Amino acid sequence: MALAKTLLSLLALATVALASPTAIVPRQQDAPSTGSVRRPAMHNIFPQQPDAHRGPLTGLHLETFANLSQLEQVAVFRGIPAAASNCVLQWDQADKDSRTFIVKGGSGLTRMRLLEGLPDGPITFDSIRPFDTAADEDQFGADFTLWDDEMYGAQTHIASSIPCAEDIFIKISMRDPTTKTSLYLGQDDNNGLWIEYDL
Repeated sequence: MALAKTLLSLLALATVALASPTAIVPRQQDAPSTGSVRRPAMHNIFPQQPDAHRGPLTGLHLETFANLSQLEQVAVFRGIPAAASNCVLQWDQADKDSRTFIVKGGSGLTRMRLLEGLPDGPITFDSIRPFDTAADEDQFGADFTLWDDEMYGAQTHIASSIPCAEDIFIKISMRDPTTKTSLYLGQDDNNGLWIEYDL
């Protein structure tokens, strides 16, 4: 009799266990991975000497004086994956002991314009004109004003969202050419312009 009761109890427990709903764990979607490209090749162009050129260089360097833009640059980013999306142009500054960063003058506000391509020959102020077709409302910029002060440590700054492409070319100048300004930011893995993207 005891054996029969035990068997009945086990059978009842098995029935309850089989009838219990199974917890369904929702499948987690993979979060998009991110990538970045740093250390763009920088090419000096000279509005007052439109056929002169220098580069590729590493540092970001812009100058205005005599009420004119004197030194501008083209930043060349290459190697962005074809499947990249949500591209964002940013700039970093490392701690004061790990950067070369100088802004002299009234304003460190820059103007940036995407170029549609690059010339086959030297990159000059004149040779990029056919590729500089961005509308005024499509230009953007980064503000470096006062960030070179030693009171500021490591920072990441967002300049703008930009359309993704495998190669991205950006013309950079000071926004106000009538204000005498000299800007220099050495670029390495912790300083300078870079593009982040999703995959």
